[in-house]
Amino acid sequence: MIKLSSRLSAVFDQVAASRKELGPGRVIDVGSDHGLLAVSCLENGIATEVICTEIHEGPAMHSKEALKEAGFEDRSNVFVTDGLNGMSLKKGDIVVIAGMGGLNIIDIITRCLENEPSELLKDVRFIVQPQKSVNLVRKFFAERGFVFEDESVCTDREFFYIIMRMGYDSVPYELGSFKECYGVLLPGKAASGDELVKAYFAHLDEVFEIRSRSDFVVREALDERKKHENK
Repeated sequence: MIKLSSRLSAVFDQVAASRKELGPGRVIDVGSDHGLLAVSCLENGIATEVICTEIHEGPAMHSKEALKEAGFEDRSNVFVTDGLNGMSLKKGDIVVIAGMGGLNIIDIITRCLENEPSELLKDVRFIVQPQKSVNLVRKFFAERGFVFEDESVCTDREFFYIIMRMGYDSVPYELGSFKECYGVLLPGKAASGDELVKAYFAHLDEVFEIRSRSDFVVREALDERKKHENK
């Protein structure tokens, strides 16, 4: 059995939650991190088939070898491509984009929106874990009509990571500075006593105190956060 890092375990949990809703189907892992998540999804019955994509040949070969060694060569495909280029999504697909910069995630999903029918995307789920620019990813999702089904926090090697589980209904909306920076669903979890989310918010408070000097959006979000805390 593959042992996942804390970060990939948190991503796996969101994939598993989506699978319960969607029923059997594929998992497409974009930037597949040596195929570890893909193997784990097959081992645990979370995917009927997996597709891994890598932009470079070397990492793609690592994923292919991992799937072969686990005995899943006949239920997997590995492609050297940029994001989802060349992929045709199907109803029930779960697309994972983890461990990548937020701007790269936005670029990949923008191209996906251009290439896939809107009605099909309503039966697809996206699990994303941006390494940075989390606020821009949230803003993008809202403006492009995605629905936040869940947000979770994990720690790995003393770093915080945010995982978002997204559906799509094509209706755009605005989040506002606070939700862009602190999360759409995370504030409710913090209010309910989630200690990890509370620790993450304390970390953000420190980071945003510095960034707020030159970033209006962050300053506005931090001011709203302080108002909530003082109630």
